Amino acid sequence: MNIMDLLAELKKDQKKMVIVAAIVTVAVLFAYLRLLFIPQVSGLFSTIAKVNKLKTELKTAETNIAKIDAMRTDIASYDEKIGRYGDLLPTETGIPTLLESLSEMARSSGMRIVSIEPVVGKGNKTQKGQAYQAIPIKMSVRAGYHELGKFFSTIESSERFIKIADIRIKATAASPKKHDVELLVLTYILLEGK
Repeated sequence: MNIMDLLAELKKDQKKMVIVAAIVTVAVLFAYLRLLFIPQVSGLFSTIAKVNKLKTELKTAETNIAKIDAMRTDIASYDEKIGRYGDLLPTETGIPTLLESLSEMARSSGMRIVSIEPVVGKGNKTQKGQAYQAIPIKMSVRAGYHELGKFFSTIESSERFIKIADIRIKATAASPKKHDVELLVLTYILLEGK
C-alpha cells in the first residue's frame, strides 16, 4: 500500500481523515514547541536575567562614579593617617632616635640615667603576618618618686606607643630621697614591608 492509496482511503472515511489531521497537527505543534518555541523562550529568560544583572552593575557603577570625589577625599585622609601612624610607630631604623627620645624624657623629668639599652631576645618575636613588633628597653635610672611620676606622665602623654612593662625600685642608704630604679619600657616598631 502506497501513500496515494492511503490518501484515497482516507478521503472516503471522513472520521479517519479528521483523526489523521489532528495527529499531524499535534505532531507539528509538538515539533514547533520543542524545536523552536521553548529554546526561544529560555533564551529570552536568560537574556532578561543578564540584562537585569547589567542594570544592577550599571547602577552600582553610577553610584560609585557619583561618590568618586568623596572617595578621593577619604583616600587623602587615610594617607594622612598612615603618615601620622608611621611617625608614632617608627621602623627598625628609628630605634636609636627612640632611645634618644626616652633619654630626653628621663632627663627632662629630673632623672639621672645610669643605662638605657634594648633587650635582645625578650619580646622581640613576631608572628607571621604581624605588622609591628614589641621592643623592650631596659632603663636603669636614679630618681626620686616625684621625678619618676613626672617621667611616667611624660611617657603617658607621648605621641609614641610606649608603656611601662616592669618597674623595680631599690632604696639607697646614701641618698634616702633618690632610689635606684630599673624600668622595662615596651615600645613598638613597624616592621619593614608590612
